[in-house]
Amino acid sequence: MQRVAVRQRTPGMGRRPDLEGILLVAPGFGLLLVFVYWPLVYNLWLSLHDWNLVRPQAEFVGLANYQALLQDPLFSQLLRQSLLYMGLAALGNFLLPLGLALLTLQVGGRWAEFYQSLLFAPTVVAVSVAALVWLYLYLPAAGPLAKLAGMVGIEAPNFLSDPRYALLSVSLVANWKFLGFHYLIALAALKSLPREVLEAARVDGAEGWVFLLKVLFPLLGPTLLFLFLSALASGLEYAFVPIDVMTQGGPFGHTSNLLYAVYQEAFRFFRSGVAAAQAALLTLGLGLIILGQLHMMGRKHA
Repeated sequence: MQRVAVRQRTPGMGRRPDLEGILLVAPGFGLLLVFVYWPLVYNLWLSLHDWNLVRPQAEFVGLANYQALLQDPLFSQLLRQSLLYMGLAALGNFLLPLGLALLTLQVGGRWAEFYQSLLFAPTVVAVSVAALVWLYLYLPAAGPLAKLAGMVGIEAPNFLSDPRYALLSVSLVANWKFLGFHYLIALAALKSLPREVLEAARVDGAEGWVFLLKVLFPLLGPTLLFLFLSALASGLEYAFVPIDVMTQGGPFGHTSNLLYAVYQEAFRFFRSGVAAAQAALLTLGLGLIILGQLHMMGRKHA
């Protein structure tokens, strides 16, 4: 009688590395290492040096770049404006797309398709082209918005030269350009919800705000988290091209933000160490915001 040896194995013991899995993951990890993690490390190294992209050697200055930034009133202004850009992005690329997606479900037939196409249309336009179109719309006196305001007896403000309106005008362009992408994600999430659960909630008497807060939003939790974090993290990035095309940070720096300031410091003023310190602080701030949101969502679903 042939004996069959039975080997008892405990989880995690005696397991060989899956070579095939490692080979499959290696190219992607290598790209992350080269294009994400190494630049982060190099940026930290550069933030401790004074360099103008031209000198052969960078001079080590320690934390001097960080100290100079934290004592600079302009950096405080950039920080406030960056938070304002992110707040406006949360409105324009999180709440507004979600509201429009909810309204779309109330529209039936071909009008729903027309409505979706109309909202998504700005997404296919190049950012620079969208900024140029809005630059024409914002023209003082000769622009369409100024003429339209004149027809009703109102004097239009100078949208891009007045510090009171400039940041809001630039942010409006960025949010309009990217609204369609977030709108489609919200609409797809709403359409994928289980109809039997929604109908059961309505039969139980859940209507209005109770239905939204107690049924719909919990079911949309992962999608809402993605949309909110995406809107916050990309709020500064979305505004980069409109700022460069329409105002270049003006008037008097009132439309700039931390991301655009990094570009200016590095490639216009050639102060790479200061730019690297700004980039490090920006990365740290965005990372803390995202980790905080993830922690809150984790506690909520625990």
